Amino acid sequence: MNEEFERAIEALRRAEHVVVFTGAGVSAESGIPTFRDDEGFWRRFPMDQFGTWRGLVRTAREEPKRLAEFVRCVIEPIAEAQPNAAHLAIAAAEASGVRLTVVTQNIDRLHQRAGSSTVFELHGSLYERCGGKRQPRGVVTTPQLQRICARLRKAERGWLPLLRTVLALRPILGIGLRGVYKPALVLFGDAMAQPAWSLSRRAAEGCDCLLQIGTSGVVYPAAMLPEDASLAGAKIISIDPEQQLADIWLKGTACEVVPRLFEAAFG
Repeated sequence: MNEEFERAIEALRRAEHVVVFTGAGVSAESGIPTFRDDEGFWRRFPMDQFGTWRGLVRTAREEPKRLAEFVRCVIEPIAEAQPNAAHLAIAAAEASGVRLTVVTQNIDRLHQRAGSSTVFELHGSLYERCGGKRQPRGVVTTPQLQRICARLRKAERGWLPLLRTVLALRPILGIGLRGVYKPALVLFGDAMAQPAWSLSRRAAEGCDCLLQIGTSGVVYPAAMLPEDASLAGAKIISIDPEQQLADIWLKGTACEVVPRLFEAAFG
């Protein structure tokens, strides 16, 4: 056990309120690809075409088979993923009585499926639909997402790809009795999800320790949260294979470090 690890244990033990701030690196260990790494999604699917609603509409018109491929590649890993050891350790800490708030940039609901009850999703969720002004329009199940993927595969290969893609996406995108509905996701250019963003900033400003796990810290405004916490006097612990700006850096992946750290601090 090195000195940084011991410092992290002490910071967690002293904290009355812990915020766990997670990014794509946590979900990557459940088999969900990241977007920004060297081999991430934005290399394969350029951000200007696939990262905004306007770009997606243009791609649907000009390259419908490519759109079907992109949407399937986003949905399929999420529909097949299971919570990993890091998700489970975070949920177990909360269940043991630790005052713990999860703030995540991920859209996969793996924290909730692991058992975490206080989770703020900054970029929304693939499992929710919304209408105008982000009004809730119901939820989507994992079997529905799996069926969407099967239909998108046919759209990628078959004739009338745009029509097939539109029909495949009807559980999450279309027009219903209450108007247009779409996935409750935050794309580039969108405002952050509310009230998740306001509640996340309040939690960061009121915590004693913020644990930053698997996030590059370069995506704003989400990257403001560790800054908010630090300015309010909280200790910032970063868990990542690459060194991050923090009071304490623990080198490694979420599954390597989080269960061992939480067992030592709270077990």
